[in-house]
Amino acid sequence: MNHFFKRTLSFITIACFVFFSSCKEDPELPDNLVEFESDQLGMNAGESELTIKISLSREVTEEATLTVQFEGTGVSYGTDFSTTPAASGSSFSIPLMVGDTETSFVINKTEGALFDGDEQIVFTIVSAPESLVLGEKTQLTLTFAEIVAVSGAMELNGGGATYPNKVFIDLSANRQTAVARNTWDLGFSSGSDFRVILNSSNGMMARAINKTDLNAVTAADTTGFGLQLSLPAVFAAINLATPPAWVSEAITWIDDPSGDLTKTAIAAVSATASENKVFIINRGQGPGTPAPELGWKKIRVTRNGNGYTLQHADINATSFSEIQIAKNTTHAFQYASFATGIVAVDPATDRWDIAWTAFSNSTNFGSGPIPYYFQDIVLQNTASVQTVQVLVATKTYEAFGESDIAALDFSNQSQVKIGASWRSGGGPGAAPAVRTDRFYVIKDADGNYYKLKFSALTTSGERGRPKVEFALLKKGA
Repeated sequence: MNHFFKRTLSFITIACFVFFSSCKEDPELPDNLVEFESDQLGMNAGESELTIKISLSREVTEEATLTVQFEGTGVSYGTDFSTTPAASGSSFSIPLMVGDTETSFVINKTEGALFDGDEQIVFTIVSAPESLVLGEKTQLTLTFAEIVAVSGAMELNGGGATYPNKVFIDLSANRQTAVARNTWDLGFSSGSDFRVILNSSNGMMARAINKTDLNAVTAADTTGFGLQLSLPAVFAAINLATPPAWVSEAITWIDDPSGDLTKTAIAAVSATASENKVFIINRGQGPGTPAPELGWKKIRVTRNGNGYTLQHADINATSFSEIQIAKNTTHAFQYASFATGIVAVDPATDRWDIAWTAFSNSTNFGSGPIPYYFQDIVLQNTASVQTVQVLVATKTYEAFGESDIAALDFSNQSQVKIGASWRSGGGPGAAPAVRTDRFYVIKDADGNYYKLKFSALTTSGERGRPKVEFALLKKGA
């Protein structure tokens, strides 16, 4: 099996080299499209402001300006709402800088303004520089109430070929939230358990050592880790004629891909402080070509009442920093960055359904599961969402309706229920591609049922920007 895998890997490498070598030196680029991420959004009563994003299909090559016009129904600018940037009359301008792949503006509710829920604003991109071409979604309708979208289509803002973003999707709100994957390191469960998760989108790994004093840990305690505690190291080891014995342990150095919190790389945080060991963390790799190494840390986590205390430092440091993390029941996890402290990552638990991301997955090459890095995983919100795969041989996406829901089996859920199944994995002579023989039915936190299919793996040939289409099957009670 290992020899086969090596031959397969070599074939892929050669094929990629031939492909890129055969490309034109100066290929003609497709139009740089500018459009809203979605064509309808809702702003619920609890939101005082909302950021509306405008996407571009590739980087801007020169400074420019977009002009957005708006028309309100039941609301007045300055009295009920305002925009950032500020408007002049019924329009405002948004600057674009060289290198931008998106831009945005903010809608602010006026403090004290009252809304009945039927108020709307229609925004239209009315002008763009000659270097940009207006796309299909140049008009967006914002309703000052929570919506239940009837249908939608999204180009997920994964950020491109280096997949720098994790993208959370709320189908009923027709909304996506892209979060840079290098902005956080650890997530802390807000549930009744005391569990810590790694940032798997960076390929992070963790391994315990038999010490509880962070200051007593030095580089000597990590001897050999550099050749083991990383996804590239595992990948290299399985391709040896005789893989080393430690390879079988590597699966325990990542969080269980299913999302089972009883199988995290970092052990449950004990109420007895002396039982909480020091862990060595390899933070993995960030987005880039080549992907930059994010470095190593030593950490220790203890309980602080109903929250957590995170101690962290560089490997050879003789002092450490502390971050206090409180649980928040509106979010499944609270997140921390070694560099910046507490950070916001995912939306509230009832405000997202699925997420697209790069991910530390597992596979079996014949001698047990091993961790490996996978670019296009689709995760589901295990706190409140259920999914089922439907093969078109059973019923096509177009024909599937509300009456077909009753026959579906929503048992055996996990965060990778969709996982990697939506696309083929590629291989010798075959690039990855969307599987067109299946789609998914998703039940959200409010009891809404949607059907969803993936319509493209790339946008203008670029990875990291897949496309989805979805339609409401049944509205929740």
